[in-house]
Amino acid sequence: MDAKITKKRLGHQLSYDWIKIAGTCILAVVLLLVLFTTIATRPTAGQTFDFYTFFDVRFNSSRLGSLDTLKEKGALSYDIQKLNTYEVTSTGYEDMILSTRFAAGEGDVIVASDVGDVVAEDGSGALTDLSGLKEFLYGYRGNCMWLGMDGQPYTTDPTYSGMEFSNYFADCAAYLDKYFPGAGYHDAVTAGQYTALDTSATLTTSGIVEADFRERMRGDKRYKTEEQIKEGIKDEYNRLKNLRDAFVKVWNSVQTDGAIRVNTLNFSADVNGDGSVAADGSETFSWSYSFDISGLEDITDVLVTYTTSGSGTVTGSREGLSMCVVRNGTSSEEELRYEPFTMLAYFVEEFNGGDWTTYHTGGETDA
Repeated sequence: MDAKITKKRLGHQLSYDWIKIAGTCILAVVLLLVLFTTIATRPTAGQTFDFYTFFDVRFNSSRLGSLDTLKEKGALSYDIQKLNTYEVTSTGYEDMILSTRFAAGEGDVIVASDVGDVVAEDGSGALTDLSGLKEFLYGYRGNCMWLGMDGQPYTTDPTYSGMEFSNYFADCAAYLDKYFPGAGYHDAVTAGQYTALDTSATLTTSGIVEADFRERMRGDKRYKTEEQIKEGIKDEYNRLKNLRDAFVKVWNSVQTDGAIRVNTLNFSADVNGDGSVAADGSETFSWSYSFDISGLEDITDVLVTYTTSGSGTVTGSREGLSMCVVRNGTSSEEELRYEPFTMLAYFVEEFNGGDWTTYHTGGETDA
């Protein structure tokens, strides 16, 4: 039998079987892609930082910076593996979008603007239309961290009767006390009167940082060798120091009317539209769920409140800009749930010239 391979026979073979050969190659590529996707390290909810804006607030170009840039500048820690930004606009689907994302454990911070309240004409002072910030909090304050400046949990909201919401400042203070023995941050924050915090406490050398890091990173493919683990431990020490410095600065700022403040919203609103404010207190609110960042002079480099005047002119400013910390995302992991403090510190350094004492009033037009 003549089985010699010739140019003619090879040509005939390829002309009949090229589809099979091409299909086999494509299948091999698909299988390799599936394999690599399966074995790749996927960021956890805590390792993904979701930055949202709400209604009339927009990101201004790409000034926020890439994930690598934010890490280099200390805004986010080494352990954040992915950065998502998303603008929630008033399209009629915002509730579905937020509910779905929050239910999926997504969301870390959301910036809304406290601009656009409409006061009732009957002289009662009640609001008939709410600002973007109040609109968001009315529906989703249960998804946000409580920022009471007395350091105490929140239990008085009749809408969530019987539920206690922990204090974000107190939580972070207790976390830091674990690694900075003798700092007394939690006692100072919950004392009921302002005590300036400092950064003189020494990070523990007892081995708890290393032990916690090794436990947390077990199975993480970034830390396979002992050399990689040692480098990771150094990063962990830096993360804790950076968080401590940011937390102290934010706490001292909100207590002294500095560049970063806590928005305490006290108002009554006819939210059910019956023409009056309920006498049982269900439509009277006192909320401390957001950081006021509108006093940062150059914050419009990255975040802008857009408003429309009666003439139809659209302008952008920093008026009313406020940041809420969402209970999802990094909040699901204790070590990473305080990243918003370092983001706030970055905002002050980058958009207020590092000045923590000056709150710029107004809200000058940017565009």
